[in-house]
Amino acid sequence: MPRYFLLLNILKMAKIKPKEIPFRKWSFVDQQGRDDQHWYVRLEGGEYHDVIYRYMDVKLNDTTKSINFDYEVVDYPMDDPHGDPKFNAALGDILKSILDDAFEKQDYVLGPKK
Repeated sequence: MPRYFLLLNILKMAKIKPKEIPFRKWSFVDQQGRDDQHWYVRLEGGEYHDVIYRYMDVKLNDTTKSINFDYEVVDYPMDDPHGDPKFNAALGDILKSILDDAFEKQDYVLGPKK
């Protein structure tokens, strides 16, 4: 490979910024009977520490090969992050991780939580 192609590839890679993750980890949390029909997720660490939310409506769009979802933030110690593009992207990444894990383990139910 000529040197200038190698240099161009190195320069392109140097411009790629690592994706910022605005929390350290997430976990499912029990809402002690508040609502047994949805799964609640708590974010820990980072910009959204102690935010708790639930996914309301999740749809797989086969045409665009995307996941469309709605959510409700139920507890937050700072300004409500609902609608913040960075928050939306983080929730999309978490949802994808949840779905990937469920499909891989074949541990899922289509429809309402039972």
